[in-house]
Amino acid sequence: MPERADSSPAWIVRRAVKVAVAGALIAAGANRAIAAVRRREAGGARVVVLSYHRVAADFERGAAGGLASMLVSAATLRRQLEQVARTHDVVSMSDAARILSEPRGTARRDVATVTFDDGYADNHDVALPVLRALRMPATVYVATGFTGTRHRMLHDRIFAALTALARRGEAPRRISLAGPAHALYGACARSGPASTLDRLIARVPHDGLVLVTEALEARAGIREEDLPAGTRLLDWEELRALEAGGVEVGGHSVRHAVLANLPLAEARREIVGCRDQIAERLGKRPRHFAYPNGYHTPAVRRAVAGAGFETAATTEDRENLRGADLLALRRKVLWENSTLGPVGYSPALAACAFDGVFHALRLARAVHGERTDASEGSSADEGEPERAAS
Repeated sequence: MPERADSSPAWIVRRAVKVAVAGALIAAGANRAIAAVRRREAGGARVVVLSYHRVAADFERGAAGGLASMLVSAATLRRQLEQVARTHDVVSMSDAARILSEPRGTARRDVATVTFDDGYADNHDVALPVLRALRMPATVYVATGFTGTRHRMLHDRIFAALTALARRGEAPRRISLAGPAHALYGACARSGPASTLDRLIARVPHDGLVLVTEALEARAGIREEDLPAGTRLLDWEELRALEAGGVEVGGHSVRHAVLANLPLAEARREIVGCRDQIAERLGKRPRHFAYPNGYHTPAVRRAVAGAGFETAATTEDRENLRGADLLALRRKVLWENSTLGPVGYSPALAACAFDGVFHALRLARAVHGERTDASEGSSADEGEPERAAS
């Protein structure tokens, strides 16, 4: 899990070094040179897809009750979007897809589009006012089985239980669970709650993940309804308000299940069920989809296309090239620390992030989400970087 802000000397030094490196690269024109090369490779203006999850009025208060790496403050969100708008035209997902489908780029500037995964209620309460003030379109991907309910995402529930147990001195690798959940959990336990969560999501099929979640909650003595208010998901009225405010609603499965871990027939039900519920409640079929946790396979992509979705997004932080597969769009996952220096927001870090400087110079590794189909054998890559968000 990426580091959170703190006041330790080590943390301050690490962030200061990163900001200094970013500043030196920007001063040397590395971002402009890399952008020029990438534009030639992309066949014209580049398309950057930004990905967010939760948005809080206050980052520290929000992070105290959940996964910090899925959270950005309203102030930082605004600064990030204002900065990206100075070098990119911010467009809808449909316009971004059209630009990528053009045989040769016609856009004069690089293009960015804004997305939010999972459908947290703060996308309406906190993010929408920022988007309206900046007059920016966006897309929110919702897991419809949670929309308008009191249920919480499994990743929030697992993290809450693991964190509660860690506070009691029970490290993830020392936790013993009852019943069949024990073997599933034990194979994925790592040194900390976030790394354990990442491995569970990557490797355990959805029904098994439910078993592990319930066993961890029983051991920790917490309930789903005990989770902080910030983990609440949108209801249908809030989704209608988002649509009225220029935010398009896309699909994110029914149960937020990792589709690559499901039998194909079950994955299809997740995709089609999500599509049909959005169409029924909002009056039109969704056009865009995002793979839960970014994992996808060729068969899953075909199922998404067969359900009528025009695009589908991963969490792979790479360039979107013109003519590329619109059902495997790459996205740049952002949170509070993506642009955070030792004393506040760092424009240099932001510029490096938006232009892919660290990745181009191999100072950062992209997260890979594509897996082979089940018939070919599939497993999570042992060398894969940990995912900070879902």
